[in-house]
Formats: sequence, C-alpha cells, structure tokens
Amino acid sequence: MAASEGAKLAASFAAKVLTPGFSDARAARSPLLVPAAARELLPEIGMDDIIDALCKGTRPELGSTAAHGEAPSDNVFKAYLDSATLSLHGAEHFLPWLLRLCQAMEPAFGFVSARLIVDGERGRPQPVERDQLLVQLLGLQRLTLIRPVQGLPVTAPRPQPLLEGTLEAGDVLYVPACVDCRQEPSASRMPNVYVLVSLQSAEMSLEFSLCKFMADLLLEQPKSSEADAFFRTSVTRQTKRELKEKPELEGSVQRFARELASKVTAAGLRKHFESRMSQLRKEQTESVAEVQALGSSGPRVLSRSLLRMTRGVQCRCSAGSTRAFFTRGSDTMTLNIAATASAMLAQLSDGATYRLDALPCEDPIERICVCNVLMRKGCLELVDFSPPNR
Repeated sequence: MAASEGAKLAASFAAKVLTPGFSDARAARSPLLVPAAARELLPEIGMDDIIDALCKGTRPELGSTAAHGEAPSDNVFKAYLDSATLSLHGAEHFLPWLLRLCQAMEPAFGFVSARLIVDGERGRPQPVERDQLLVQLLGLQRLTLIRPVQGLPVTAPRPQPLLEGTLEAGDVLYVPACVDCRQEPSASRMPNVYVLVSLQSAEMSLEFSLCKFMADLLLEQPKSSEADAFFRTSVTRQTKRELKEKPELEGSVQRFARELASKVTAAGLRKHFESRMSQLRKEQTESVAEVQALGSSGPRVLSRSLLRMTRGVQCRCSAGSTRAFFTRGSDTMTLNIAATASAMLAQLSDGATYRLDALPCEDPIERICVCNVLMRKGCLELVDFSPPNR
C-alpha cells in the first residue's frame, strides 16, 4: 500500500477515535469502546510483518522484544510455542502502518508510542500505568475493566465493573490509567494479538514537564552572578544548620527563588514542552530508518513460503497426535508437538511441496512458528521455483 493511502487510513482512524465522546470519557477517567474503528487498517496488517518485527526486536542492538519480561534466548518461535507472551516495545519503529497511526494522533498528544502484544498464554493484559488505546488486531479478547481495590478500606463496597465486553479484530478500547484490566478465558484458538498505544506517559504530565522546564532554566538560562553562584552551592548538613542560625540565608533562598520563578511562564512552558516532543519525534523517525535498514537474520519461513520435508527425511505424524517422528537413515528424532499442529505435519509427511498458508492449522502464528523451528532442525526445507540465471 502506498504511504499516502496508509496516511489517509491512519487519519481516518484518529478521526473515528478522537471524538467529543472520547474527550468526555477521558475527562471522566472512564473507559470507552469504539467498535470497528481500526477495521480499515486490518488488510494492511500481515502476520509476516508481525513475525518479522518480533524477530528484529530480539537483536541485541535493539532488545525490544521480550517474553515474560525477558528477551528470549533463542528466538520468538520457540517462545510462542511455549505459550510465552511476547511484547515488542517501540513497535512503531518496526511496523510502518503503526508509525503512521502514532503520527496521526500526535497533534492531540504531542508524542505517541506503541507496544505490540502477542499473547500466547492468553493471560491478563499488561498493567495499565498510563492512558492507552487497546487496538485489537487478531482473535477475541474478553475484558472487564474495574477500579483497583488497593487502598480501599476492608468494609468499603467493592468497585463495580466500569466496562465488560468482548473485543473483536478492528475494535479499539480506551483504557484510562490506573484501571485494572482483567482478561477472561476465551475458547477461541486464534492468537490474541493487539497493540497498546500510549497516549500520555508520566513524562508528559504537567508536574514532570514543569520540573524539567525549571531544571533546564537552571542549567541554560542566564542568571545574575549571585544567583548562579547560589544555585551551584551544595546543600549539606551545614546548610541546614545555617538556615536556622543565619536569617540572611533564608532571605537569599527566597530572593533567588523569586528570580528563577520570574522566568517561568506558561508560554515558556508550552514552548519547552513542544521542544521536548519534537525531539522525541525526531528520535523516533531516525530509529525507524535504522530499523528498516536491518536485513533479515537468516532464512525464514513466512506465510507464502513454499516448503516440503527435507530430502532424505521421513515424517510420521497423524492428526490429533502430540508426537511427531522424523527419520533420516537409521536415526529417528521424536518431537513433542501440540495437537493443533498435528494435521499440518501429517499433510507435510507425504513429501510434497505446500505453501505455508495453505496448511491446516487454525492459528496462523503457530503455523509459522512450527515450520521455522522444524526448518532450523533440518526437518523442512524451502523450495525455490525461481528460474536459474542464464
């Protein structure tokens, strides 16, 4: 898809979400479900792109993909098959469509970042520490949003759910900060894939912004020589005693504090905030260019890949089985597998060539992961039907 068309879809997404109703919900710290707001984006989102982003995120120089909070030691394929929840921080650096979505929302929030979640174990979502949009990409997610009970007296009434519902692919949910987001079990075999779009982090709060503004004023703005010398004075136990014993020191504190405060204006704070957001956006764009320049870390099986059993390898696996046997000559390797992958291996065992996305497996990510693991073990091989160079 052309970048201009992608930008239009992202702008359409922002227009559907950032409505007066959204502003009211945010002011009331209340969740809001926007059905199908991201549905137009779904055709642009491929499982191959998600797998490629997760794999790039495991590289040591990036370190963005984590499984259960730690970077997987081997690869994302084994981590997913072990029911790990994969989390890709700064996902907009790896997925162009997600970067456009973040940029479309920047006029309202200054700076927007995102995290990709592939929830293999279908556990509860990550803790909500800031205002976020949950964008459902694949699968179903049953959620209950409720005020936290921490800090309430034991005798106080328990909070009632703020929202209960099931998110389908394309739905968007606004989740205010400090709301418990509880995920209920789902019977769906499809993977739970969603994006958390951070709308306002703690660094964008008025409190943090004012502290950062004043700190930069102390370091960069011209001051009187007396004020400059005073602010560079170390605060020690002796200073504390002097405040009690020398009244003139109290006067100096108030005088130089007023000098600093005279430089703090609403216009200056807004300008400083915008400068910080501009720098974050610049670093985001530069990081995207660096990530996109990274090549593949090696041969990888993707949805449209053609593959077959490696020549000389025979596979025995029946539909519904939890074990597969791979034989080469007199050697046999036994692998424990999920029953959901057995029909796919049973079909591949005939030695014919298949396109990956045509193999029987309800979970498209499981299908990719199983085949990549088997290829690395030498059980499967890619088939290239391109004509030879003449």
